[in-house]
Amino acid sequence: MDSTIVGIELFDHPELLGERIGEYFEYIDAQPARSVNVGKNIYTRKVPYTEDGLCFYLGVQKGDVKRLLDDPGANAQTKKLMTAALTRIKAYLTEAALLGELDATVAKVVLSSSLLSGTGADAEIEAKNGLKIRIEGMTAEMVEKASR
Repeated sequence: MDSTIVGIELFDHPELLGERIGEYFEYIDAQPARSVNVGKNIYTRKVPYTEDGLCFYLGVQKGDVKRLLDDPGANAQTKKLMTAALTRIKAYLTEAALLGELDATVAKVVLSSSLLSGTGADAEIEAKNGLKIRIEGMTAEMVEKASR
């Protein structure tokens, strides 16, 4: 298979798409933590997974992914891979908000604009400062894990 395939052509090659998605998460995990100044405090933060970062890494636009997810005739394996990747990103952001590593207001904005909005099961969890975050497209097990 041609490893130079990028962009929406990846949607026609689920095996290669799965490899590229895995590479994205490995790439982000390999990035050194960054120091962030918050007031008088300095925190070390892991580089976050984001939908925009995943799309950039794959060479697609978020609109391309949304069309894929909304297309009833699209390859089921491709949709499953993208949904799993997006769900992993949402779980990461939710956990970061719950642990106070990501401002709950920022998390709410990011999660509300997720490509998974309007799909799958919905849940609502409470982040710090009592702010509620609506989680869509996550399994009950993932919501339970994220809310611990």
